[in-house]
Amino acid sequence: MKPSDFEKLEKDTFFKKTYLNKTPWWKTLAMLPPVLLLFVGLVGLLYLLKSDMLISVYMIPYLLLFMLGTIWLKAVKRNIQKTKMSADGSFLVCIGKPLGEKAGYTYVAFAKDNRRHSPHYLNTPLKSVSLDEVLAKYPLDELKKDTKRIEIEDSNAEIFVKAISGKDINKSNPQWEQNEGYLPLLYIDDRYSFVIKPKDIRLVAK
Repeated sequence: MKPSDFEKLEKDTFFKKTYLNKTPWWKTLAMLPPVLLLFVGLVGLLYLLKSDMLISVYMIPYLLLFMLGTIWLKAVKRNIQKTKMSADGSFLVCIGKPLGEKAGYTYVAFAKDNRRHSPHYLNTPLKSVSLDEVLAKYPLDELKKDTKRIEIEDSNAEIFVKAISGKDINKSNPQWEQNEGYLPLLYIDDRYSFVIKPKDIRLVAK
């Protein structure tokens, strides 16, 4: 795992879009108008088909609605995805260091600053951090939902922790422990962080 590979990933639109699709990015009111146009157009066309009136002038307005809805939906989708993928502080490739496991979840610590690609940056500050201390401040339910910053005594390091399902880790990167015990993560926002699949790293490393 080289920092240069992670930098390439952060610039790879296809890579980012793949992981963005794992989030409910489409849950926004901006998607509603084009979807409604599509729905009205489709319902109208189906009604005409059922009434044997599809090949008639009555088809034209519904066909136009359907086409307009399709074009509008694609444009809105592209704009939403582009905005999310280019937002400051999002889609950061980070090196994660597991603090331990509990209740089927692995608690992964990582940095989001310009040292996020370096596994060595985590070693010194995390020597004084235990999983029990983290859980004493943040319950599992909170760490499952959101990324939390942990305060480390006598250190200015900005380290964050997220609880990730062991099933998700084993599914995405079952051999992660062979990489010196570090886990590559894609931080999208405080709610969503995903384990990066080895094949994605290999693609940019070529």
